[in-house]
Amino acid sequence: MRRKKKLEVYQAAVKLARSGKERDWKGIQEKLVEAGYRRAPDLFDNAEIRAILNICCEHGRKSQT
Repeated sequence: MRRKKKLEVYQAAVKLARSGKERDWKGIQEKLVEAGYRRAPDLFDNAEIRAILNICCEHGRKSQT
């Protein structure tokens, strides 16, 4: 996957996480695959990325309340 496309996927993932609508990285991955980012699972095959997205999800949910 090209660098520009990877960046696009990561930006979309963080946006979803910060929205407070997703519980964890798995939900984000599902949404991105549904949106046409079929290679998203390849990018999320990293414990650090998953942890960052989970933290962003938690902060997003807290900011909703």
